[in-house]
Amino acid sequence: MFEKTLVPVAYGERPEELMKIGRVLRSLGAESICLYHVNEPGSFFRGADLSWLTLLAEALEEMGLSVEVKTGNGHIASAIAETALLEGADGIYMKAKRRWHIETMLLGSVSQNLLRLADVPVFVHKIRPRLPDNGVELDRRDLKVLYATDLGETSNRLLPYVMEFAGAWCHLLHVRGRMADPLAERVRREAVDGKLHAVAEELRPYFGQVTSEQRIGEPATQVLYVSDRIEADIVVLGRKGPAFLSAPMGDTAERVVTGSMASIFLVPQPGSRHAS
Repeated sequence: MFEKTLVPVAYGERPEELMKIGRVLRSLGAESICLYHVNEPGSFFRGADLSWLTLLAEALEEMGLSVEVKTGNGHIASAIAETALLEGADGIYMKAKRRWHIETMLLGSVSQNLLRLADVPVFVHKIRPRLPDNGVELDRRDLKVLYATDLGETSNRLLPYVMEFAGAWCHLLHVRGRMADPLAERVRREAVDGKLHAVAEELRPYFGQVTSEQRIGEPATQVLYVSDRIEADIVVLGRKGPAFLSAPMGDTAERVVTGSMASIFLVPQPGSRHAS
């Protein structure tokens, strides 16, 4: 899942902070890291000495990770998405709530654009799970994963990724609309329960506990509510390319990544070449 991970880095990144990120990625199976820095047009630091990138790479190499360094130019999110695809990265890791460049907004704007453009899975690391301190790696046995599924083809493709998180608890959530009459509602509820049960059985070998529920309402609102209720560490979502690309901020995935305290792991639809 994260064997080769592209990690965008900004000028001023501290080696000790990046080592915390390295521990998280190593605990999730990462072996190779591609550090990628975008020289944004008009940036004060454009063309500056990049020896700081070498220091970051050396810090990760001391942890036993294979590291390569790449630089690019142009629009940040587009450059990251294109490079991840060209470099054959299994995923992109983004740390939320930090400054990208001095003259730009917080990383949220970059991550939101990247979620639209990326052709590989994107892991947006937010408040949970917390970055480990004192050299201790993230214990995957403590992970609580919320798997938001529409029980369709898009969500089914996420199952192998969910399995690889292999933590303490996986909670399946399906959000739908209410049927027109009580009989149809009962039939639909029973059918959804049956499908959730089947998915849960596939996940049981990988988690200490697997539970499921279905809720009626607006998808993003319900995902955020349940994520906070169970204090999920990671919310796993699928992205349907055309809908996500054309939709504004109201789209489910984008609202979740903006409003959730949990990290977001978003998998794009295969073959959707959105990167420029």
